[in-house]
Amino acid sequence: MSDSGVAYRREGATGLVVLDAPNRNALTPEFADAVVAALAEAESDPEVTALVFASAGRSFCSGADLDMLGRVGQDPLQEDNFAGIGRIYALFERLRDAAIPTLAAVNGTLVGAGLNLPLACDLRIVADDLRLIGFGRAGVHPGGGHLAMLARNLPAGEAAAIALFNQEMSAAQALASGFAHEVVPRADLLTRALEIAAAAGTDGQLTRMVTRTYRAVDETRPTPRAAVMLERAPQVWSMQRRVRG
Repeated sequence: MSDSGVAYRREGATGLVVLDAPNRNALTPEFADAVVAALAEAESDPEVTALVFASAGRSFCSGADLDMLGRVGQDPLQEDNFAGIGRIYALFERLRDAAIPTLAAVNGTLVGAGLNLPLACDLRIVADDLRLIGFGRAGVHPGGGHLAMLARNLPAGEAAAIALFNQEMSAAQALASGFAHEVVPRADLLTRALEIAAAAGTDGQLTRMVTRTYRAVDETRPTPRAAVMLERAPQVWSMQRRVRG
């Protein structure tokens, strides 16, 4: 594990980012930079077709580092404070634009800005010990695109329960809300995450093409006809490629 608390390795065609930073993977600028670097390493490897994020500890992410929040609260516009928060927010933006599919394997407590990391991923599976807690407990306004990501990934009522009414979610509730694709026993979380990621296949070029089109569709919300046209060129490319062997 590196000094940043972030380690990257390959598991077959899947990249795996293991989070093991202080204070239950509290978000700091250095931690965010290390996660972005791991994502870039995975994207630069043409044989990697998906990326999994998992925690080595008892919780996935406790939100923003409290010491950092104290400094920022004293002077949010001070240059280093403003830039530091920006580096954390850049992590979420970078994940949303990833060139390969991303999956968060979430265990334990997930708090405040910590929700943003899995929300920025394409898919989430959770352990049965999940406790999902929004920004309300910290008494600060959500940031980092949190509200938009909630609205994109959860039905309106479920997003409101977290964002407006500070309701905690269990693993079962996270599954029912659409936050999680699947709930598994804690001991099986990483194994199952790697199984799902492996199903992305071994064709890195095709995976990147499908992911690029998926991102475009997600951002533009095209009409049915526009959606057909958006997919047509890459689909033809993949068909010709398959025929040619």
